[in-house]
Amino acid sequence: MKPSMTGRNAAQWNAGKNDWVVTTDNSGGIGEKELDEVQAPYETVAYFSFRTAVLDALSAGALPKIVLLHNFCGNEAWEYLYKGISNGLQEIGLSGVEVSGSTESNFNMLQSAVSITVIGERFRYFEPSQDLEWTLEGEPLVGKEVLMFPEKIASLSRAAEIAKDPKTAVLWPVGSKGIAVEWESMHNQYGWQKTDLPFKPDPDKSAGPATCFIAGKRK
Repeated sequence: MKPSMTGRNAAQWNAGKNDWVVTTDNSGGIGEKELDEVQAPYETVAYFSFRTAVLDALSAGALPKIVLLHNFCGNEAWEYLYKGISNGLQEIGLSGVEVSGSTESNFNMLQSAVSITVIGERFRYFEPSQDLEWTLEGEPLVGKEVLMFPEKIASLSRAAEIAKDPKTAVLWPVGSKGIAVEWESMHNQYGWQKTDLPFKPDPDKSAGPATCFIAGKRK
């Protein structure tokens, strides 16, 4: 596998007529265990980890075909984590996606940990350029803000809609390092000369589980 030129944190490979993209996201210390730093239902934990991996897949023009769940929260958490993934799949209107994985059941960990890997099939190729109209979908949120202000989070359905728009040339999720870092990473990956941020929100604030994303469309 090799890094995808038009994807954030995405790897790709070619198999026959199909192009495949792999993305993943990890979550630690967030869940229902007593020592977790952020208390949240496992259904919610899985949903946000899944959406981060899906946004990275969408940034490479791919939609999920297989989802792998790595569960370190215990056997009793599996059904709730599975439900969170199912909620995400429903949000983007996907059915028939296989969800599988494994649970660490030999040892009881003191904090929750989850990893979700998405294997997606590419449905389009983006053609990035700097001469685009830039928008920020959603707002940067982190920790308890994610649970307190769901209306400020860019939805997966909106991301899929933008990814399918023929005018879209760039879809770039913003993660825990903030907008400014992602803006610079995007410019570096595409070999562009860095330009000033066209967005007003705090450029250094963490966007946690990709609560917002950058979109660039042809004028």
